[in-house]
Amino acid sequence: MKYQLSDGNISLCVDSNGAEMISLVYDGRERLWQNETGEWSGHAPVLFPVCGKCSVIVNGRGYLIEKHGFARKREFSVVERGREFIAFRLLADEETKKVFPFDFAFTVRYRLMENAVEVTYETENAGTEPLYFSCGGHESFALEKPIEDYEVRFEKEEKLVALVHDDEGRLTSEKKLLSENGILPLKAEYFTGDSTLIFGNLQSRKATLYGNGRAVARTDFEGFENFLLWKPQQANMICLEPWLNLPDTVGERKEFSRKTGVVCVPPKGKRIFRRKITYYE
Repeated sequence: MKYQLSDGNISLCVDSNGAEMISLVYDGRERLWQNETGEWSGHAPVLFPVCGKCSVIVNGRGYLIEKHGFARKREFSVVERGREFIAFRLLADEETKKVFPFDFAFTVRYRLMENAVEVTYETENAGTEPLYFSCGGHESFALEKPIEDYEVRFEKEEKLVALVHDDEGRLTSEKKLLSENGILPLKAEYFTGDSTLIFGNLQSRKATLYGNGRAVARTDFEGFENFLLWKPQQANMICLEPWLNLPDTVGERKEFSRKTGVVCVPPKGKRIFRRKITYYE
Protein backbone atom coordinates (compact mmCIF):
# COMPACT_ATOMS: atom_id res chain seq x y z
CA MET A 1 0.00 0.00 0.00
CA LYS A 2 1.20 3.50 -0.81
CA TYR A 3 1.21 6.35 1.71
CA GLN A 4 1.51 10.07 0.99
CA LEU A 5 3.22 12.68 3.19
CA SER A 6 3.24 16.41 2.51
CA ASP A 7 4.81 19.46 4.12
CA GLY A 8 4.48 22.64 2.07
CA ASN A 9 6.91 22.46 -0.84
CA ILE A 10 7.88 18.80 -0.38
CA SER A 11 5.80 15.66 -0.76
CA LEU A 12 6.74 12.04 -0.34
CA CYS A 13 5.13 8.75 -1.33
CA VAL A 14 6.26 5.57 0.45
CA ASP A 15 5.28 1.98 -0.34
CA SER A 16 4.73 -0.45 2.54
CA ASN A 17 6.27 -3.08 0.26
CA GLY A 18 9.89 -2.67 1.27
CA ALA A 19 9.17 0.57 3.20
CA GLU A 20 10.59 2.24 0.11
CA MET A 21 10.33 5.86 -0.96
CA ILE A 22 8.92 5.75 -4.49
CA SER A 23 8.30 9.43 -5.23
CA LEU A 24 9.64 12.64 -3.76
CA VAL A 25 8.61 15.96 -5.25
CA TYR A 26 10.36 19.12 -4.13
CA ASP A 27 10.04 22.56 -5.72
CA GLY A 28 7.70 21.06 -8.32
CA ARG A 29 10.18 18.43 -9.56
CA GLU A 30 10.37 14.68 -9.07
CA ARG A 31 13.67 13.89 -7.35
CA LEU A 32 13.60 10.07 -7.38
CA TRP A 33 14.27 7.88 -10.42
CA GLN A 34 11.00 6.76 -12.06
CA ASN A 35 12.41 4.07 -14.38
CA GLU A 36 11.98 6.06 -17.58
CA THR A 37 14.28 3.69 -19.50
CA GLY A 38 12.96 0.47 -17.97
CA GLU A 39 16.41 -0.42 -16.64
CA TRP A 40 15.79 -0.33 -12.90
CA SER A 41 12.44 -0.47 -11.15
CA GLY A 42 13.85 0.64 -7.80
CA HIS A 43 13.65 4.13 -6.35
CA ALA A 44 15.23 4.02 -2.89
CA PRO A 45 15.42 0.43 -1.56
CA VAL A 46 16.05 -0.17 2.14
CA LEU A 47 18.97 -2.57 2.64
CA PHE A 48 18.61 -4.94 5.62
CA PRO A 49 20.03 -7.09 7.19
CA VAL A 50 22.98 -6.93 4.76
CA CYS A 51 24.22 -4.50 2.13
CA GLY A 52 25.49 -5.80 -1.18
CA LYS A 53 26.91 -9.26 -1.68
CA CYS A 54 27.40 -10.23 1.95
CA SER A 55 27.25 -13.82 3.19
CA VAL A 56 25.66 -14.77 6.50
CA ILE A 57 27.55 -17.48 8.40
CA VAL A 58 26.42 -18.10 11.97
CA ASN A 59 28.16 -20.71 14.16
CA GLY A 60 29.74 -22.18 11.05
CA ARG A 61 26.46 -22.57 9.15
CA GLY A 62 25.92 -20.60 5.95
CA TYR A 63 22.56 -19.06 5.06
CA LEU A 64 21.51 -18.26 1.49
CA ILE A 65 20.63 -14.60 1.87
CA GLU A 66 20.29 -12.58 -1.33
CA LYS A 67 22.18 -9.45 -2.28
CA HIS A 68 21.01 -6.41 -0.25
CA GLY A 69 18.97 -8.63 2.07
CA PHE A 70 15.25 -9.31 2.16
CA ALA A 71 13.66 -6.15 3.62
CA ARG A 72 13.31 -4.48 0.21
CA LYS A 73 10.97 -7.28 -0.91
CA ARG A 74 8.92 -7.73 2.24
CA GLU A 75 5.65 -6.14 3.30
CA PHE A 76 6.01 -3.85 6.32
CA SER A 77 3.30 -2.88 8.81
CA VAL A 78 2.55 0.78 9.49
CA VAL A 79 3.08 1.47 13.20
CA GLU A 80 3.06 5.29 13.25
CA ARG A 81 1.54 7.80 10.89
CA GLY A 82 0.98 11.55 10.71
CA ARG A 83 0.79 14.23 8.05
CA GLU A 84 4.57 14.70 7.98
CA PHE A 85 5.87 11.35 9.28
CA ILE A 86 5.36 7.61 8.98
CA ALA A 87 6.98 4.48 10.42
CA PHE A 88 7.02 0.93 9.05
CA ARG A 89 8.00 -2.23 10.92
CA LEU A 90 9.19 -5.66 9.82
CA LEU A 91 9.32 -8.58 12.28
CA ALA A 92 11.30 -11.80 12.04
CA ASP A 93 9.26 -14.81 10.98
CA GLU A 94 9.77 -18.36 9.75
CA GLU A 95 10.71 -17.16 6.27
CA THR A 96 13.33 -14.62 7.40
CA LYS A 97 14.91 -17.17 9.74
CA LYS A 98 15.59 -19.47 6.80
CA VAL A 99 18.19 -16.96 5.57
CA PHE A 100 18.88 -14.87 8.71
CA PRO A 101 18.61 -16.79 12.02
CA PHE A 102 17.86 -13.91 14.36
CA ASP A 103 14.80 -12.45 16.08
CA PHE A 104 14.42 -8.78 15.26
CA ALA A 105 12.05 -5.87 14.91
CA PHE A 106 13.26 -3.52 12.16
CA THR A 107 11.59 -0.12 11.91
CA VAL A 108 12.03 2.47 9.15
CA ARG A 109 10.83 6.02 9.84
CA TYR A 110 10.47 8.95 7.45
CA ARG A 111 9.93 12.53 8.54
CA LEU A 112 9.65 15.60 6.32
CA MET A 113 11.75 18.60 7.33
CA GLU A 114 11.20 21.67 5.09
CA ASN A 115 13.41 20.71 2.11
CA ALA A 116 14.66 17.42 3.57
CA VAL A 117 13.67 13.90 4.57
CA GLU A 118 14.96 12.37 7.76
CA VAL A 119 15.38 8.59 7.53
CA THR A 120 15.72 6.48 10.67
CA TYR A 121 16.57 2.78 10.90
CA GLU A 122 15.81 1.19 14.27
CA THR A 123 16.76 -2.43 14.92
CA GLU A 124 15.57 -4.11 18.11
CA ASN A 125 16.72 -7.49 19.37
CA ALA A 126 13.56 -9.46 20.09
CA GLY A 127 15.43 -12.62 21.06
CA THR A 128 17.53 -13.97 23.91
CA GLU A 129 20.84 -14.14 22.02
CA PRO A 130 22.94 -11.30 20.54
CA LEU A 131 21.61 -9.99 17.23
CA TYR A 132 23.99 -9.09 14.40
CA PHE A 133 22.88 -7.01 11.44
CA SER A 134 23.78 -4.36 8.91
CA CYS A 135 21.71 -1.82 7.00
CA GLY A 136 22.06 0.92 4.43
CA GLY A 137 20.42 3.22 1.91
CA HIS A 138 20.13 3.01 -1.87
CA GLU A 139 18.45 6.31 -2.77
CA SER A 140 18.32 7.45 -6.39
CA PHE A 141 18.67 11.06 -7.51
CA ALA A 142 17.05 11.96 -10.82
CA LEU A 143 19.30 14.04 -13.10
CA GLU A 144 18.18 16.63 -15.61
CA LYS A 145 21.45 16.67 -17.59
CA PRO A 146 24.07 14.09 -18.65
CA ILE A 147 26.05 12.44 -15.87
CA GLU A 148 29.25 14.27 -16.87
CA ASP A 149 27.64 17.58 -15.82
CA TYR A 150 27.64 16.42 -12.19
CA GLU A 151 30.09 15.81 -9.39
CA VAL A 152 29.94 14.57 -5.81
CA ARG A 153 31.70 16.66 -3.17
CA PHE A 154 32.45 15.10 0.20
CA GLU A 155 32.60 17.30 3.28
CA LYS A 156 36.27 16.57 3.95
CA GLU A 157 39.31 16.70 1.71
CA GLU A 158 40.21 13.03 1.44
CA LYS A 159 41.49 10.48 -1.00
CA LEU A 160 38.69 8.66 -2.78
CA VAL A 161 39.97 5.15 -3.46
CA ALA A 162 37.44 2.89 -5.19
CA LEU A 163 37.43 -0.75 -4.12
CA VAL A 164 37.08 -2.89 -7.23
CA HIS A 165 34.53 -5.72 -7.29
CA ASP A 166 34.05 -8.75 -9.51
CA ASP A 167 30.99 -9.57 -11.61
CA GLU A 168 29.18 -11.04 -8.60
CA GLY A 169 29.79 -7.97 -6.45
CA ARG A 170 32.59 -9.35 -4.28
CA LEU A 171 35.64 -7.21 -3.58
CA THR A 172 38.94 -8.04 -5.23
CA SER A 173 42.35 -6.83 -4.06
CA GLU A 174 42.39 -4.09 -6.73
CA LYS A 175 41.93 -0.42 -5.85
CA LYS A 176 41.70 2.72 -7.96
CA LEU A 177 42.52 6.25 -6.80
CA LEU A 178 39.89 8.54 -8.34
CA SER A 179 40.39 11.77 -6.40
CA GLU A 180 42.74 13.25 -3.82
CA ASN A 181 40.63 16.20 -2.68
CA GLY A 182 37.21 14.72 -1.87
CA ILE A 183 35.65 15.97 -5.11
CA LEU A 184 34.60 13.37 -7.68
CA PRO A 185 33.53 14.47 -11.19
CA LEU A 186 31.13 11.80 -12.44
CA LYS A 187 31.79 9.90 -15.66
CA ALA A 188 29.66 7.43 -17.59
CA GLU A 189 32.67 5.10 -17.85
CA TYR A 190 32.53 4.50 -14.11
CA PHE A 191 29.21 2.68 -14.48
CA THR A 192 29.65 0.25 -17.37
CA GLY A 193 28.00 -3.13 -16.93
CA ASP A 194 26.90 -3.33 -13.31
CA SER A 195 29.91 -1.44 -11.97
CA THR A 196 29.67 0.31 -8.63
CA LEU A 197 32.07 2.79 -7.06
CA ILE A 198 32.75 1.56 -3.53
CA PHE A 199 34.51 3.81 -1.03
CA GLY A 200 35.37 2.29 2.33
CA ASN A 201 36.24 3.82 5.68
CA LEU A 202 35.49 7.43 4.74
CA GLN A 203 36.11 10.30 7.14
CA SER A 204 33.31 12.37 5.62
CA ARG A 205 29.72 12.02 6.80
CA LYS A 206 28.16 14.33 4.21
CA ALA A 207 28.18 14.17 0.42
CA THR A 208 26.65 16.76 -1.89
CA LEU A 209 25.62 16.22 -5.49
CA TYR A 210 26.46 19.24 -7.65
CA GLY A 211 25.31 20.01 -11.19
CA ASN A 212 27.07 22.78 -13.13
CA GLY A 213 28.42 24.22 -9.90
CA ARG A 214 25.09 24.26 -8.04
CA ALA A 215 24.08 21.99 -5.20
CA VAL A 216 21.32 19.56 -6.23
CA ALA A 217 21.02 17.39 -3.11
CA ARG A 218 22.97 16.39 -0.03
CA THR A 219 22.97 13.20 1.98
CA ASP A 220 24.09 13.17 5.62
CA PHE A 221 25.12 9.72 6.82
CA GLU A 222 26.39 9.90 10.39
CA GLY A 223 27.29 6.42 11.63
CA PHE A 224 27.99 5.03 8.15
CA GLU A 225 31.65 4.66 7.10
CA ASN A 226 31.12 3.24 3.61
CA PHE A 227 29.65 5.04 0.62
CA LEU A 228 28.75 3.78 -2.85
CA LEU A 229 27.78 5.31 -6.18
CA TRP A 230 25.82 3.34 -8.80
CA LYS A 231 23.64 3.87 -11.86
CA PRO A 232 22.18 1.77 -14.68
CA GLN A 233 24.04 2.56 -17.89
CA GLN A 234 21.33 4.47 -19.76
CA ALA A 235 19.46 5.84 -16.75
CA ASN A 236 19.82 9.57 -16.11
CA MET A 237 20.20 9.18 -12.37
CA ILE A 238 22.73 8.39 -9.70
CA CYS A 239 22.38 6.44 -6.46
CA LEU A 240 24.22 7.73 -3.38
CA GLU A 241 24.38 4.85 -0.91
CA PRO A 242 25.59 4.90 2.72
CA TRP A 243 26.28 1.37 3.96
CA LEU A 244 27.34 -0.06 7.31
CA ASN A 245 29.10 -3.12 5.88
CA LEU A 246 31.17 -3.67 2.77
CA PRO A 247 30.64 -6.56 0.34
CA ASP A 248 32.49 -9.81 0.93
CA THR A 249 35.96 -10.19 -0.52
CA VAL A 250 36.60 -12.94 -3.06
CA GLY A 251 37.05 -16.27 -1.25
CA GLU A 252 35.93 -14.89 2.11
CA ARG A 253 34.32 -17.23 4.60
CA LYS A 254 33.97 -15.31 7.84
CA GLU A 255 31.43 -15.47 10.64
CA PHE A 256 28.81 -12.75 10.13
CA SER A 257 29.50 -11.38 13.61
CA ARG A 258 33.15 -10.70 12.68
CA LYS A 259 32.50 -8.71 9.54
CA THR A 260 33.48 -5.04 9.55
CA GLY A 261 30.39 -2.85 9.76
CA VAL A 262 28.13 -5.54 11.20
CA VAL A 263 26.47 -4.28 14.39
CA CYS A 264 25.78 -6.26 17.56
CA VAL A 265 22.60 -5.67 19.57
CA PRO A 266 22.28 -7.35 22.99
CA PRO A 267 19.00 -9.09 23.94
CA LYS A 268 16.17 -6.59 24.37
CA GLY A 269 18.49 -3.82 23.16
CA LYS A 270 18.20 -1.63 20.07
CA ARG A 271 20.40 0.36 17.69
CA ILE A 272 19.31 3.47 15.84
CA PHE A 273 20.90 5.02 12.75
CA ARG A 274 19.54 8.32 11.52
CA ARG A 275 20.24 10.04 8.20
CA LYS A 276 18.98 13.06 6.30
CA ILE A 277 18.55 13.78 2.59
CA THR A 278 18.34 17.45 1.64
CA TYR A 279 17.12 18.81 -1.70
CA TYR A 280 17.87 22.18 -3.28
CA GLU A 281 16.04 24.30 -5.84
